[in-house]
Amino acid sequence: MTTAIRLSAGPARLLPPVLPALLLLLAVVLAPVAPAKASNGLYRVDTPEFSVVEGFECAPSGHSCSVVVAGRVLTVRAELLSPCSAEYDGRSVSCRPVSQYGPAEPWVEVGSLGVSPDQAPRTPLWRDAIDRWWTIWWLGGALGLGLLMALATAVLYRGPRLPDEHQSVRTLVTGVVCWLVPAAATLIVEPAGRESMVGVVLVAPHFVLLPAALMAVWQHLAGGPQSGRLRGRLGQAAMAAVATTLYFGGGVIGFAMAAGLPD
Repeated sequence: MTTAIRLSAGPARLLPPVLPALLLLLAVVLAPVAPAKASNGLYRVDTPEFSVVEGFECAPSGHSCSVVVAGRVLTVRAELLSPCSAEYDGRSVSCRPVSQYGPAEPWVEVGSLGVSPDQAPRTPLWRDAIDRWWTIWWLGGALGLGLLMALATAVLYRGPRLPDEHQSVRTLVTGVVCWLVPAAATLIVEPAGRESMVGVVLVAPHFVLLPAALMAVWQHLAGGPQSGRLRGRLGQAAMAAVATTLYFGGGVIGFAMAAGLPD
């Protein structure tokens, strides 16, 4: 008796396009709270006891902002790359910059305001997660996604596969899309009226060009013939892990700079 085995192109060739889509989705989620466009002159004020992250009213120049804290006015005069000063209820309090990064609005730390805990404003946990720990989320997310793609690739290559008849076209399209998507993500998160960083992102070799090229290589290998043997599966998984980690990690750096996230 003869058994017929139906071979087809492997489904793992569909994995690389998932990454630029995830990158765009992350930019859309981040845009409303990006430091560069979330306020009109002041992003955040920290005190030793609490933080103020909303309610700022700023002068047209954006360098002087006021917010009501416990029924009294806190005024902060701050500009990126410059010293800051602050007054609370008519008395001077110490002030120092916390973030001096890119196109972000100023983030400062002032001295104690003497406000009781029950009168202190509350900071949403997600704001602290973005403002203080975004680097950890970025690195952990890139590594975790790389491992996930490696596992998915190894699982999907369990059997022999024929080459994808559109292998060359998919390779070219993947490379171009992966190159352009970080620039599109930058446009989503950067504030209007400021010098765009899209040009910088498009030509940055270390976090855009090289990772996009690796994504094209991964797409090309994923569309080739596969034997299904362990050695080939491990090689494909390793390629998926490296390409994913570098592309996602580098792509986030690109639009994080435009978003004004602190380094």
